[in-house]
Amino acid sequence: MMECRRFDDVEMVIREYGHTLFRNCFLMLNSKQDAEDVVQETFMKYFSTNIEFIDNEHRKAWLIKVSQNKCRDILRFNRRHTTIPLEKVVDELISGEYVEIDELNEFISIAKLGYKYKSVIMLHYIEGYSVEETAKILNISKSAVKMRLKRAREILKDTYEKKYS
Repeated sequence: MMECRRFDDVEMVIREYGHTLFRNCFLMLNSKQDAEDVVQETFMKYFSTNIEFIDNEHRKAWLIKVSQNKCRDILRFNRRHTTIPLEKVVDELISGEYVEIDELNEFISIAKLGYKYKSVIMLHYIEGYSVEETAKILNISKSAVKMRLKRAREILKDTYEKKYS
């Protein structure tokens, strides 16, 4: 029989990382419901795993990696190019209190990026992981992380220049 984690441990992890995981998943998926589902599935996987974590940073990286993989699975499944209107995404962001209003423009710009750019921006700049840690979480090379960061910055810069010029 597989041993599960204690309920109080899971409860602490949900309190500690739930908001971060939701915000990241929402940014990746542009859907409140899908983000909630991914976060719930991530915590269920955490509950049922018997991995021993080195420290809290290792636990956080593991949770983010699991949630990123689940987001990627959903995006692959939904590749029918059914797009969610940006207005709906903005409404969900504002109504859910998951993001401060002054962060809204940043989130909208990032939400418009493709998955591979969103994922590195989110991990490196929003969550504060190094290039090496980001590469490890996403299972890509450090040079791929650097290139994606560079291209994402260029896209965001172009977006801002067009918007404010």
